[in-house]
Amino acid sequence: MTTQKPKILLSEGSSLSSREAITALGLAGHRVELLSSNPICLGRFSRFVTRVHQAPASGADPDGYLAAVIEAVRTHGIDALIPVHEQAYLFAAGRKQLPAGLGIALADFEAFEQVQSKASFAALLTRLKVPQPATDIVRSADEFATERPYPFFVKAAFGTASAGVWRVGDIRQRDALLVQLERQNGFAEGLLVQAAVIGALERTQAVFDHGRLVASHIYRQVVEGPGGGDVLKISVNRAEVRRTVERIGQALTWHGALSFDYILDDATQTAHFIDANPRLVEPMNAWLSGVDLPGALLQVSLGERPPTQPEGREGVLTRLGMMGLLDAARQRGRRRDILREIGRLASGSGRYRGSREELVPLLKDPWCAIPMGVVVARLLYTPEAAARFSDTTVAAYSLTPSAIHRLRAWHHAV
Repeated sequence: MTTQKPKILLSEGSSLSSREAITALGLAGHRVELLSSNPICLGRFSRFVTRVHQAPASGADPDGYLAAVIEAVRTHGIDALIPVHEQAYLFAAGRKQLPAGLGIALADFEAFEQVQSKASFAALLTRLKVPQPATDIVRSADEFATERPYPFFVKAAFGTASAGVWRVGDIRQRDALLVQLERQNGFAEGLLVQAAVIGALERTQAVFDHGRLVASHIYRQVVEGPGGGDVLKISVNRAEVRRTVERIGQALTWHGALSFDYILDDATQTAHFIDANPRLVEPMNAWLSGVDLPGALLQVSLGERPPTQPEGREGVLTRLGMMGLLDAARQRGRRRDILREIGRLASGSGRYRGSREELVPLLKDPWCAIPMGVVVARLLYTPEAAARFSDTTVAAYSLTPSAIHRLRAWHHAV
């Protein structure tokens, strides 16, 4: 007797996280539907996607976006709604508007508020005694101009894909940034100013069932890509970090996906937590290491209580080939460098030696060749286009400060 697969709707189709969740769910035997403001989004080109529902961008029109979600769920008999990006925060705010019986794993809105804002997250880490870089919250130009050691990082309260994060290396950069922040009313929500920590950037991902850790994974950034993302990453196991993540999830009674970035201090090997992402993040390195984060999230969304998955294999090296091409174009801006990068990817040589593709796995999902071909053609025609790819994609799924204020109004109106 064959068990019918649930009908799954992903909250957007433009991000790298969405593209990778599609692959992981598809390889597990599922087919998915997407919501997207872009009819030719990255996720559309997959043999695992059965339908793309048109919806306004969640950041530009949260009310219209939520209405489109509700319509898709009711019209197409959706069993599970999987937030693959910042829409998790939106759904938590509008939870009571979602159709009854819909499978979705969401923490309480108050828990989201503790991790969505960088200032609130810093306060949470302080309360839980979790290591983080030396941190100040500044709300005025005078506080910002206080003398402090260089370099340091400045972070806006809300930001996506490293937007709203600045590295300040000297007084000249500080003063230039101060002018920009004053012009943009950048102090209104408060800014984080954090000391630099010398060490490797690592990312940890987890799925919780009402505070119980169900699955987790950690990887290290090997090569940085556009917007602070990854071109190459490698899986690692760190028992102390896993315990810290578990402790944070328990304190928040977290339900759903939750991810963090931290710097592993070269001198002390201490993990200094620097950012939280209350959502699923690029799950294919985990999948290829033996940890099924989207599968765990689907089970939790459907009300199941899956056992805790064991840690995955260490040393699994994966690449995001498309990001490698954008990185080559952004850094050098010459066609011959882009062609050379294509050759390295095709042959698995140079920095890609020993790596497995996680973003566009052409052998498992041949439709991925379409967006990859479009990117290659655009870069070869205009290498400068690399700088625009990330901005256009992020705009399709990120939540703006005005949208966040709207979500808070939803929550408080209920």
